Amino acid sequence: MKIWLRLHGFELCSWTFVWDNLKVAFEAQGDRVEFAETVDDPEEWVEVWWGDPQFWQWSDLPVKAKIALALSEAHSILKHGRELVISNLDEADVIICPSEFSTTAFKEAPIETPIKVVWFGVDPKEYQYIDRDWNGRFKFLHGGVTQFRKGSWLVPESFVGEFDESEDVELTIASPKNTEMFMRLKAEYGQHPNINFACGMEENTSTIYAQHHVYVSPHLSEGFGLMIPEAMATGMSCLVSRCSSREFFNKKYGWWIEMSEQYAPVFPCLIGTAGHWRVPDIGSLAGCMRESFELREDAEERGRLGSKYVRKSLTWDRTAIAIKKIIKEYLDEKNIGNSARI
Repeated sequence: MKIWLRLHGFELCSWTFVWDNLKVAFEAQGDRVEFAETVDDPEEWVEVWWGDPQFWQWSDLPVKAKIALALSEAHSILKHGRELVISNLDEADVIICPSEFSTTAFKEAPIETPIKVVWFGVDPKEYQYIDRDWNGRFKFLHGGVTQFRKGSWLVPESFVGEFDESEDVELTIASPKNTEMFMRLKAEYGQHPNINFACGMEENTSTIYAQHHVYVSPHLSEGFGLMIPEAMATGMSCLVSRCSSREFFNKKYGWWIEMSEQYAPVFPCLIGTAGHWRVPDIGSLAGCMRESFELREDAEERGRLGSKYVRKSLTWDRTAIAIKKIIKEYLDEKNIGNSARI
């Protein structure tokens, strides 16, 4: 298949990370991938846009199909750029989202394009199973951009409330950049002997996963959550809030953080976006931390099962295969429709 894979910007972030992995996966399966401003023989190419739809610019070329890869982390489309988002998604022949939750805003918008779901994945060669020592110092990790949507402030608060400084346990807050919340949490908890703050996470995050036992993800909302399956692939059990896009996770691979009856507005995190997010229960998070710490053999087994599951069922190769299957189904239906009109 000839795939014209497009992206609105190449600043290092989750957009480019997904784009790079999809490109590698398609090419590994023998597909031709192009990322130029235009293509020759456009009728042979499938134009695929990924990223924030308000910045897309579909070509006017007679391509075989227009495929939108998109997600939403709230129940409504942001106010700024809303018309562009709707217009660009409606111009596509098919919209593909990485989770059922991430389709919600699009399904509730005036968009007629059919919407499908294909989970993202991991690179099993990069995120290999790590045979950790589960008998020594027990280490929790909260990674990714430290921010409100990820529930980052709940992690050290739960940790400090649950564990004494004398206990053989520690927490790392790792962020690729100095966000406002990262700096605030570091100022508040940076002197705690069992809490570490790491800024500028390495591009190969498998290194930091290897140094920890349990991954902590108390998100208020998520379109997919790339770091959870990455951590699972290395054998980490995970503490995951029961919110939004956690369709690939269950208690065989860690612990659920239950949600509270408190709600927070979306707009402080996603400017111009209406709605509310439910806040994870801090007591449930603390309880999950304590239980995984106390039941180490259980935590190790859940990590092992999670790694086996991800490496078998949640890889970028499978993502590429599923996307191509949807494209083929659309093209087959299009060809049948064209034949019927002749």
